[in-house]
Amino acid sequence: MRTAIFAACAALTWPGIALAADGAKIYAETCQACHQVGGVGSPGLAPPLVSPVLSNAATKRPDYPAMVIINGLSGTLPLEGGETITSAMPPQPGLNDEATAAVVNYVFRLNRAKVQLKSADVARTRSHPVGNDEIKQIRSGLTP
Repeated sequence: MRTAIFAACAALTWPGIALAADGAKIYAETCQACHQVGGVGSPGLAPPLVSPVLSNAATKRPDYPAMVIINGLSGTLPLEGGETITSAMPPQPGLNDEATAAVVNYVFRLNRAKVQLKSADVARTRSHPVGNDEIKQIRSGLTP
């Protein structure tokens, strides 16, 4: 009983703990069908999320994954090793700011990044809508 109460208090006091657990669950429910277990991607359908692009985003543009989740992304995208993928990810309007931050942080952890996006960061990103071409341009700056 004490353990359950402590866990509940910890989740309220340290939101990063709650986000860590929720991110994996949200990923499994929302992202995994296309991006697969562990973010390895699905050839011809969805790019890998464990990639230099997301590793670079963690340090250079931590808002990039949230932009993609909020606005979607479609077209031909460069991948590691000179390959490309043509796909379309629709916006995910069912994910609020906290859920978006949680799943972004989960993907950053898959890439061994220590960055933590906060729901306030996602709210700021959401308040400045960007188009597909702008997101692709940002992605090109993150591609090694």
